[in-house]
Amino acid sequence: MIRAGFSAALLFLAAAGAPAQQHADLIVVNARIWTGDAAAPEAEALAVSGERIIAIGTTAAIRAHAAATTRVIDAEGRRIVPGFNDAHWHLPSRRTADLADAGNPAEIQARLKAFARSLPASAWITGRGWKPTDFPGNQAHKRYLDEIFADRPVLITDRDGHQALANSRALSLASVTHATPDPANGRIDRDATGEATGLLKEDAASIVRRLLPAQTAGEIFAALLAEIDKAASFGLTSLQIASGTRPESLEFAAYRRLRDTNAMKARLRLSVPFARDITAPRLAEFAALAKTSDAWLAFGIAKGMLDGTVDAHTAAMIDPYANSTDLGIPMWPRDLLNHVTAAYDRGGLQIELHAIGDRAIRLALDAFEFAARANGTSGRRHRVEHVEVPALDDLPRFAALGVIASTQAIFALPDDTTLNNYAPALGPDRASRAVAFKLLDDAGAAQAFGSDYPVFPMDPLRGIHAAVTRETPDGTPKGGWYPEHRLTVERALRHYTYGSAFASFEEHQKGTLAAGRLADFVMLSHDILTGPPSTLLEAKVLLTVAGGRTTYQR
Repeated sequence: MIRAGFSAALLFLAAAGAPAQQHADLIVVNARIWTGDAAAPEAEALAVSGERIIAIGTTAAIRAHAAATTRVIDAEGRRIVPGFNDAHWHLPSRRTADLADAGNPAEIQARLKAFARSLPASAWITGRGWKPTDFPGNQAHKRYLDEIFADRPVLITDRDGHQALANSRALSLASVTHATPDPANGRIDRDATGEATGLLKEDAASIVRRLLPAQTAGEIFAALLAEIDKAASFGLTSLQIASGTRPESLEFAAYRRLRDTNAMKARLRLSVPFARDITAPRLAEFAALAKTSDAWLAFGIAKGMLDGTVDAHTAAMIDPYANSTDLGIPMWPRDLLNHVTAAYDRGGLQIELHAIGDRAIRLALDAFEFAARANGTSGRRHRVEHVEVPALDDLPRFAALGVIASTQAIFALPDDTTLNNYAPALGPDRASRAVAFKLLDDAGAAQAFGSDYPVFPMDPLRGIHAAVTRETPDGTPKGGWYPEHRLTVERALRHYTYGSAFASFEEHQKGTLAAGRLADFVMLSHDILTGPPSTLLEAKVLLTVAGGRTTYQR
């Protein structure tokens, strides 16, 4: 039964006297449907047969598609929108302590001690979600971990996933000493004496992380089942996995098992690695994999990393960070990036490149331009992921090159880390154009929204609220952080539906609600298009439908 204050009538209607029309398996009537289709933006009802919408229009017209076995839902005036499509999502497959919003070292310590009690006595202790502002002076240090765990190894990852803090025991097991050099594309943070502080940035974290016990196939699959259930509860009907997963990995196998056991509650698109040492046979393997795509599990895109994050001072910048000589960590030399990008492009693969700093964003755009010119290709819809701090001169290049700006709506959330670590690191000029989705829209860029889960919650409504208000849920800063970059609800909703579908070449299948499209839609408790922005935080998903099947019901 569908609850939460709207009618639970799942009726069986007789078809006697009905016009000779295609019968529906499901119809929804008395709704306020935002279709996302400019030709017919609003409707009252829709009819579904199998996985697809067969008609959309007035309640009277749609009722004509009912047969004796048709399931009919009376929405009682509630808002329906296309299913949300997260264009940048990751699977958090390892069980860890939740350190999100801890706020201070004492709370981090308390959560780690509680988590440790659920583990065998000798097990590694891991956590995720801390922020620089959780520590005095924005400086994470191993002493906070050593105080509570002197003899057990501890490794906790920051919210962004680009910094990890290890305790002394973990550093010792990894043989990190004064003499340990920084790895390529990584930094071991050190104090004035050269001793490691425990803070490991970018690829330096792998020095310790490689010692963590390997996960089993069962653990990964169980995590995937739980996360897909959670995604459906937020109205997500499509997830684009931006992890560059190797086809031979256990994680890749888990996604295939999900499809093979008919346990899919969201459509998935998996990325493969964007590798420096890519070979022709490996590229052919990736291209062949793309041809096995279907409506539920798709391939055809490769994920690469060009820099880190602003909070870690590893995003690659054209000019140094404020009050610093640091330019971040550009992870690819220009010539190699151009060569590898052209190879993947020539192989027929779409490419998504993580690029946050203005230098990295420019390198990505330059590489895509190089590949198109070298190969004579067009329409690849290559993507820049995050696009947090673009140079203003580079904004028009997205539309000119046909490059997708794959951005994260909730990154506009002006929390304590944004205001007290992120913005000061950039300085006023760059902060004033950071995560500025409206600048990309105004420049004509195709934009797709995602969450970067588990960096931030995957709830699209929270993300849309951040993009629309540029305030925290409690209304700070009043009027918004650089409010000139605020979006309308409809524009943000379009980026989370049609925009994400366009980014995966699926705009003719999903992202809008029309006859012939996949029956992926969401019913909400509140009308987010007519209420004030606070409605976005009050609204709950009442029903999620993917391919005509109910995947979540509140």
